Amino acid sequence: MIDETNKLERQLAANLVKEYFNKKISKSELEKRFPSFENDYKIRALFYKIKYEPKRLLFFGVSRYQKFIKETYEIIEELESDKMQFRTMKALFKMLWLQSNNCSKDIENMSFVLFEVSKMTGNSKKEIYKYLELLVEKDCIENISINPFLYRFTEKGKSINTDFEIKECFKEFLIER
Repeated sequence: MIDETNKLERQLAANLVKEYFNKKISKSELEKRFPSFENDYKIRALFYKIKYEPKRLLFFGVSRYQKFIKETYEIIEELESDKMQFRTMKALFKMLWLQSNNCSKDIENMSFVLFEVSKMTGNSKKEIYKYLELLVEKDCIENISINPFLYRFTEKGKSINTDFEIKECFKEFLIER
């Protein structure tokens, strides 16, 4: 799913942030050793999350700092895991169902669907496209025309209606939070 060098960079970034949280390295050392993040959305998100870390105040900043820690560890989990997120797959399924008018029409404007899902989930369009490829690979939707790009739900895809069915169909590919 992710090429080997990108995977190593993701693991390095996750390990550096863990060391920073365990007070083994300083923030400036973390920024120096942090891998290049121009091509990877998740590494960039983690870098800016650490760079603009909220202040730990005694009374008023505790909940904000707890939220920061939780969100940071979610990003670290995504970087370390090669699996996809359930909430992203669910959002993609919802958008495809809406676009196809509950499977009664063909799915047009796939780039618009990918863009909307990327806005909703905070993932890049390239990453959402991997989810779409998985749907095609698992025979849930099929590409019926190249010019214009048209997709449609297969019988298997039409039968997936609930969160549980999405989890069961893609359980080896998804992580759930």
